Amino acid sequence: MVGLALILVWVVLALAAPILPMPPPNAQDIVAIGNPGSSAAHWLGVDISGRDMLSRLIWGARTVLAVAPLAVLAAYTVGCALGLAAGYFGGWVDTIISRFSDVILSFPIVVLYVILIANIGASVANIIVAVVLASAPGVGRIVRGLVLSLKHHEFVLAAYLRRETDIYVMVVELLPNCRGPLITDFCLRIGYTIITIGTLGFLGLGLPPPNPDWGGMVHQATAMMTVYPHMALYPAIAIVSLVLGFNLLADGLTELSMSD
Repeated sequence: MVGLALILVWVVLALAAPILPMPPPNAQDIVAIGNPGSSAAHWLGVDISGRDMLSRLIWGARTVLAVAPLAVLAAYTVGCALGLAAGYFGGWVDTIISRFSDVILSFPIVVLYVILIANIGASVANIIVAVVLASAPGVGRIVRGLVLSLKHHEFVLAAYLRRETDIYVMVVELLPNCRGPLITDFCLRIGYTIITIGTLGFLGLGLPPPNPDWGGMVHQATAMMTVYPHMALYPAIAIVSLVLGFNLLADGLTELSMSD
């Protein structure tokens, strides 16, 4: 419940961003640059360019909450397809998919993201592509293991006796019975993806400016951290709180699945 509450706070703020009484995220207050700390006009202060920190945090949440779940959902679509095929058919299909997964998973994840984004460019679509390429093999490996343990159960044999197609058995009989571990892993991967988006933004490979980007906000504040630490502290807290929310939610879902 705590994790869900943390997520809902950011979701509500992100949805209400257009109607909240705050400056636009890219509007500059030149006067406030001389005193960038908290004030009546800027509750969390401004960044080095005079842009309202609270506004950029909330508008940045809109991007994170849209990109991270969408990227993980795309990765799950590909990963589930690969895992179902590998676990169900076995043989050469399993060998090819498993060796491909081994190659991708052998790369350090941050290095793999940096290589991909540096070569295909920084944009929302390219970040989603990078997440799919990096995460789908891991999802596929989880699904493959679950399918291998389920495909000889009685309900699958009953589907064979009814002369159901392979697609039907995989999608209707096997995949729903994998949902417990997959739901937990889905929440965890959203948290990992949020960290990845923040890391790419900090390295200058995130969303192109002037889009509000939490990792990019930390990167821009590094030169002023010793004087005005709030410029880096607030976006870092935003990242931590949202990732913590998804991790706590995943823990809670795990306990619920175990109790069932």
